Amino acid sequence: MYFRFEREYHLEIHHCKISVIEWGNPDGEPVLCLHGWLDNAASFHYLAPLLTKNSNYRLIAIEFPGHGQSDHLHPAADYQFVSGISVIDSVIDILKLNKPKFLAHSMGAALSAIYAGIFPDKVDSIVSIDALGALVSTPESAVKQLRKALLQRKEKGNRKRYFKDLKAAAKARAQVSELPVDILLPLIERGVTLCEEGYQWSSDSRLKHLSWVRMTEPQLEAIMRNITCPMQVIIAESGLFDEYPGIEQRFDYLDSVERVDMKGGHHLHMQFAEQVAEKVRQFWSKNEQNKAN
Repeated sequence: MYFRFEREYHLEIHHCKISVIEWGNPDGEPVLCLHGWLDNAASFHYLAPLLTKNSNYRLIAIEFPGHGQSDHLHPAADYQFVSGISVIDSVIDILKLNKPKFLAHSMGAALSAIYAGIFPDKVDSIVSIDALGALVSTPESAVKQLRKALLQRKEKGNRKRYFKDLKAAAKARAQVSELPVDILLPLIERGVTLCEEGYQWSSDSRLKHLSWVRMTEPQLEAIMRNITCPMQVIIAESGLFDEYPGIEQRFDYLDSVERVDMKGGHHLHMQFAEQVAEKVRQFWSKNEQNKAN
């Protein structure tokens, strides 16, 4: 077993089984961990033990619909990026989490910023790993986006790939990732199912379809300017900010933000977990001191 955790259970959200993994003190301060697109709860496999050791934190990693071991959406439904905030809100309500901290990567980090802008009183703080807000589009691109999304919906499902073992699946993922096979193994173990033909990806292939509509930058700005909690943004040297330099302007939308530049790629929290954990602990500690004062 490559992926280690302390507790696992499922929540029923919108008629969909959502998988949840936990580490740390079950009665400790809640930290909601939100993974990236096509990832799963094992994204936090390396960070979690470092953050819960000698601490009073309860790390709660959910798996969004279609990811990891959570259910796929009904065939008649569509995956829309922004609907993830409803999943987050339901988890907070069901588990009765009082102002949790958010520890989020990529897609999860984008959703955390939107959620905190909508419900600023329900979030203690955000650690945003290699993301700052969501991907956006222009009004002019709306027609093209809608057309492509609708055409994708009519396409027949992709043929499933099968792998003889976990390492073979990890090698396939490594071809489109900056991470080596050994670091990927927990993520792969959590992201496959075993059938007669071998291992196959557990994620829903429809996740690769476009959302029907994306926000524009002014819409996202209005939401992010409503964020009141402190935020730490950890930027990978060779990550998302390299690909989308326009994201830099969003630091100006926030009143309380700490920028951390670190070596590594988009999954630096897996690749350099100790260094990332140190920055996160420092951020949390500083915020606790500020609240005490």
